[in-house]
Amino acid sequence: MNDASRLLDGELTQAELTTLLERLKHDAALRDEVSAQQLIRDGLAGLRSLDAGYTLRILAAVRRAQPRKG
Repeated sequence: MNDASRLLDGELTQAELTTLLERLKHDAALRDEVSAQQLIRDGLAGLRSLDAGYTLRILAAVRRAQPRKG
């Protein structure tokens, strides 16, 4: 099981959670993985979500707001 799944399942220790939250601040791919897994889980549970275009626009805005490295 990966970190994103363990996060969503509530299976991280406090130390693991702290480390993962710090990683999420700087790792766009990990944030995307958590978001995608949550959308999949919601779909499997029969929960309705916002349209994919809306979600993609939110993710793009978050990426633009992140400070650039270099």
